[in-house]
Amino acid sequence: MARRSSMSAGKLSKIENGRTLPTVQDVDLILSALGVSQAVKEQFLATARAEATEATAWRLLRRMGPWKHQNAIKAIEANTAVLRRSRGNSSPDSFRLRSTPRRCSHCLPRCRTRPGPGR
Repeated sequence: MARRSSMSAGKLSKIENGRTLPTVQDVDLILSALGVSQAVKEQFLATARAEATEATAWRLLRRMGPWKHQNAIKAIEANTAVLRRSRGNSSPDSFRLRSTPRRCSHCLPRCRTRPGPGR
């Protein structure tokens, strides 16, 4: 069987015993060696592609780990003194109404020394 599917006997044994996942190409070679019809072969290949994609995703998740991203966010939050949220209304008129000299001097130090137009 290994010779007909163009792979070593050791690799075929590992696939049969579940010690290694076959690649999509391995599945194609094994199914061709068995003489499986094209319709059945396509079903198996679709499953093999899905399994290979999932295995790659889990391998990347284990390598990168979600905790690294969470730790980066925690570090940023720890170094943040004040967290301000946007008000959602972003029209220029509403910004001008909220930008009183007192508020502006609190947020932007340059506003204390440079008055705006009409002041």
